[in-house]
Amino acid sequence: MKKIGLILLILIAIGLGLYISLVNSSKKSLTAMEYEEVDMSEVADGVYLGEVDAGLVYVKVSVTVNENKLINIRILKHKNGLGSKAESIITEMLQQNSYKVDAVSGATLSSEAIKSAVSKALKKGYGN
Repeated sequence: MKKIGLILLILIAIGLGLYISLVNSSKKSLTAMEYEEVDMSEVADGVYLGEVDAGLVYVKVSVTVNENKLINIRILKHKNGLGSKAESIITEMLQQNSYKVDAVSGATLSSEAIKSAVSKALKKGYGN
C-alpha cells in the first residue's frame, strides 16, 4: 500500500513539473512574439504568406488584400495543442481590417501566433 502511495506521489510530482514547464514555455513564447508595424494604406493588393513558430504553436496563413482592405485570411497550417478555438480571431481581424484585435480567451498563444503571422504576411505587401 505504501508503494502505491509513493508511486502516485511521484506521478503527481512529474505531472506538476510538466505543467509548470509548459506554462513557462508559453510565457516565453508570448514574450518573444514579434509583430510587424503595418499601415494598411501601404499594403498593395495581393495574396501574402506569413508564418510563426512559437514552439508549442506553429501557424502559416495566407492573407488577401484588395484596395487596402483585408479580404480573406486563411489558416494553411495550425499546430496548436488546445488552441484551435483561436482560429475564430480571423472574423474580428477582417471586420477591424487589422491584426490588432483581442486574443481569444483560453487560446492566447495560438491567437497571438495567428496575429503575428498575419502581420508578417501584410508586411510583405509593402512596396509591391
